[in-house]
This record gives sequence, structure tokens and C-alpha cells, in this order.
Amino acid sequence: MPRLLQYRADSVIYFEGDATEKIFLLQEGSVKLLHVDIESGKDVSEFLSKGEFFGVKSALGHYPREEDAIVAQDSTVLAFSVSEFEELATKNAHLIIKMLKVFSTQMRRTHKQVASLMNGAESQNQKPEDGLYQLGKFYFKKKKYAYTRHIYTKYLTYYPKGAYVDTVQAELNAAVSFIARYGQSVKPAGAPVDDQLEEMNVGGLDAASRYNGAMRLISQKSYMPACQVLKKLADEGDPEFAPKSSFEIGHCLFLMGKYNECIKYYTQMLAKHPNHAFTGEALFFMGQSYEEAGDDALAIDFYKKSSLAAIQKKDDAVYIRALRALKRLRGVADE
Repeated sequence: MPRLLQYRADSVIYFEGDATEKIFLLQEGSVKLLHVDIESGKDVSEFLSKGEFFGVKSALGHYPREEDAIVAQDSTVLAFSVSEFEELATKNAHLIIKMLKVFSTQMRRTHKQVASLMNGAESQNQKPEDGLYQLGKFYFKKKKYAYTRHIYTKYLTYYPKGAYVDTVQAELNAAVSFIARYGQSVKPAGAPVDDQLEEMNVGGLDAASRYNGAMRLISQKSYMPACQVLKKLADEGDPEFAPKSSFEIGHCLFLMGKYNECIKYYTQMLAKHPNHAFTGEALFFMGQSYEEAGDDALAIDFYKKSSLAAIQKKDDAVYIRALRALKRLRGVADE
């Protein structure tokens, strides 16, 4: 069954290069997809409309994400596994047609961009070999190593004695080595945790960059390093990121299976900040922690508290999750 998820503004659903295979449907809010235009080399933002799917191609094709999915404003999404999406698609022919139209448009756009690059090379009296090399060079400079590998492999196939063989082979080896160590994309998608912590703790990064870096660590299941960054953000007291960070620390404790610590942390957090922006979610994770610890009675109590707090905060997603948890434990019908 698809999972209903809620994301706060400025959080990250996935990064380019991530290897997850979830497909998402935007129900409420705003999500933007960020990718690099292969002609200009500039970042391009594409805002999704309510009711749009994203992450489809990479999930169905079983290859890494081709873009970043960033939450522009508080959003609610449905997350489908590949099998759940395929089941939905088989029952909705119009959905398949819509997806085909989207993919067709994207393929035509990509084809035109590549053709433009190649034609640009020809207009400068360059050979096709030059154009292919320049395209691979472009991806290598942008640290798009999976694309680099694909283009340079084609180059060596078509031009085994070409003018750029030595450079192509060297950069191809570098790209393959990088992919083997870190994954398909730039360093943040798979770099060693120590490197990422160093990047976030030096150079004067702003709170938003450090928070997003911590969320990236969480997505990689590097919970303790993420907590180090979040603790500093929480202590700094930034009005936007301190509450988010304090909540995510407790979330990390839950994800690590430290249920007693999660309960203790959220108890202290809510005692200190009774009107915390994430009260409903914190109470929900406390309920989950009690449930995981085998105390269903306290779990039910906290799920009730979570649903009430969610009503006050107008947090429909948490409210629904709390009701479903209650239904699972007590058979309480959704209201």
C-alpha cells in the first residue's frame, strides 16, 4: 500500500545519483526538480503541479535519480513501490498514456539539446568526433560520471584511434573509479561521511545548506553524523532551522532503533517547547517508539495525543497517520 508522507519546506526527497526505487505522487504543496541543462550548463528548476508523478523513469529503469527533488513548500506526497505503481498503472490506461506523453516530450527535448550541441560543433567546422568528445567533456566537468562513462565508451567504440583517445581514456578511468567508490553522481550522493561533515562544518555554510546536508546524511542512514550537524543547528537557535533540527534529532534516534532515547528526547523537547512546530509528529514517533517497545497501551495514548495536536496544527498527514496507527492497534475506524 502506498505510504503517505509529509515533507517540510527546504527538505530533500531525493538527490541526483540516489539509487532508491520509490515513485512519488504530489498531493499537496510544491516540489521542484533540479537538473543541469546540457546546452547551457546551468541549473534548471521544474516545479511540479498537484497530481503529478515524479521519480518514475529512474525507478522503473532501476538506475540512479537524474535530478534533485526539493520541497519548495510544505508538501504531502504518496510514495509507491515499483510493484504498487505498476498495479495502479495496469488499472488506469489513461495514466499509462499520460506517462508516455511525458517521457516522449522529455526524450525529444533531450534529443534536441544533444543535436544542438553536435550541430554547434559542426558549425565551428568540428567533426562528429569532436562533438562527441566535447559532450563527454561537458559531463565530466559537471561531475555527471554515469553520463561521462556512457559518452566516452561510445567515443572509444567509434573512434578507437581518435585524436582524443588518451584524454578520453584517462577521464573515463577517473569516472569509472569515482562511480565504483561513491556512486553515480557528484560526491554528496555517496561520499564518505567524514568528507561530508567537513564540508558542512567549514566554509561558513548557511543554516539551510547545513540542514539539507544533514537530511542527506539521514537519507544515507548516517544518523549519528547527521545528529552532530543537527545539534549545532538546534543550539544556534535559528528561528526556521532550530525547530526542524531539534525534531530531526529525535527522528534519527527512532530510525536507529533507540526507542527509549527517542521518547526521552522528545519528552524533554516538548517540555521545553510545548508549542513546538512539530508537536504532532514528535508525539507520533513517541507512539511508534512505545509500540516498537511492546507497550501498546502507551502507544495508543500517544497516537491519540498526536492526532489531537495534528488537528490544532492543521497537519492532515500526521492526523491520518495517527488514526491509521490507532486503527491498527485498536480497530478504531478512520474518522
